[in-house]
Amino acid sequence: MTHYKTSKKMVKRKQERRRRFLDTAIALFGRLGYHAVTVPMIVAEAESSTGAFYLYFRNKEDVYAEALREIGARLATALTTAISRQTEVAAQMGQAVESFVGWLAENPLETRMLMEAATLGGLPEKIRREVIESHVRSVAIALERAAPSIDARDRGLIASCWTGAAIEAAAAWLRMEQAERPDAAHLASIVKSFNLRGAGLAADHD
Repeated sequence: MTHYKTSKKMVKRKQERRRRFLDTAIALFGRLGYHAVTVPMIVAEAESSTGAFYLYFRNKEDVYAEALREIGARLATALTTAISRQTEVAAQMGQAVESFVGWLAENPLETRMLMEAATLGGLPEKIRREVIESHVRSVAIALERAAPSIDARDRGLIASCWTGAAIEAAAAWLRMEQAERPDAAHLASIVKSFNLRGAGLAADHD
């Protein structure tokens, strides 16, 4: 019995240490960019050891990719929570895009990582694509329910436009001088209106 409790404590400690590495990596990569960050920098900022780092990750590319997966999971959780507040499909889609853009705007380090990963190729780009495609599939499924008249061949393309508009709008917003930015809620409302109208959904869901 004591052995089981000790094992659970060890597992929890390992999970916390791994999460600390990931949180530290997101902070550094999001602020400085992939090429400027090194494994020793991550280790030092996490107040850990190089040996501990390599227990969880193979190299810098690997921790970057795992950080992207973590970002995808956090974003998915935020969207699921937001969507659960609505019962009607079109309203859920409106809430989803609003929450998606809002989350990107409120988490600039994570958003910058998602944008940068597109330029890196290899594993980071692969994971970024997985994160985005997961949201595209979710939008396509919701579109099938909300707008069944849309041709099945077109749904995936519309869902890609929907997701891409949210990401690009958030990226453009982050590039603006802070004093010139509208607030995140206004940004979200712009993208929400654009996406709902572009998908041909009723204007009264804006």
